[in-house]
Amino acid sequence: MTAVLIKQTIMISVILLMFGVGMNTSFSQIIDAVRQFGAILRGVLANFLVTPLVIYLVLLALPLPPDIKIGIMLMAAAPVAPMAPQFVAGARGDVAYGVGLMVVVALLSVVLTPLILGLALPESEKGIALDPMQIVQTLVIVQLIPISIGLAIRQRRPDWAERLLKIVPRIGQIGLVIGICLLLVSQSDQILSISLMTYPLLVLLAAFCLFTGDWMLTGETADKRRALAVSTAIRNIPLALLIASSSFPDSVAMPITLVFSVLTMVLSVLYGKLRGGGQR
Repeated sequence: MTAVLIKQTIMISVILLMFGVGMNTSFSQIIDAVRQFGAILRGVLANFLVTPLVIYLVLLALPLPPDIKIGIMLMAAAPVAPMAPQFVAGARGDVAYGVGLMVVVALLSVVLTPLILGLALPESEKGIALDPMQIVQTLVIVQLIPISIGLAIRQRRPDWAERLLKIVPRIGQIGLVIGICLLLVSQSDQILSISLMTYPLLVLLAAFCLFTGDWMLTGETADKRRALAVSTAIRNIPLALLIASSSFPDSVAMPITLVFSVLTMVLSVLYGKLRGGGQR
């Protein structure tokens, strides 16, 4: 019963967050993102190729339990959370670029996230195998459709969008917090079972995500580099948790995604303070 409640809470929260992303994004912002094709392409490669590939190779070389590897790979394959632009703003990054990248990545993840997981995910300790088509279906429901409806409302009825934006994302955020709290309570034994040696690895991988984003935009303005660094680090925890709760309930994969996400947010804030420094 608890597992079903967590899954439904997270799913509804993700739908509301993605609906808010669509309503908060104008077609002019998407056009601006397309005009920055080179920078957007490098952002896509950083999130869907470099980051998951390197993390996969690192995990391949380490003797970790399969479910820990699953939790880490779920985060590696689910890039750019809906809340990433807020962290980009905190790091004094290029928010317009961050928003454009987030929308592009959210749309591409419907195809690319299941593909990455299908290729890179090991079999669970309990013998559970991922169904990529189920993930595609889930992503269509929780990301593609809500974003598309939100974009349509923003284009056709911007006054509705402005009103809905005052409540919809907040409800989604509250729902996500409730889902995470339920997860913490129900998975407390699994969280305590995580080896202390796993935490330094998660810190290093989170730092690698930041470095990858910054490095991939070498030659661009400092604020755009910060935007991609933070966007690459802030993985899509709502999506990763939704996949974990659907496919790997009662395994350590779920708390691993949560711990990883907290570390990426902490490091992103520190990175923003160190690199923001007032320079653009």
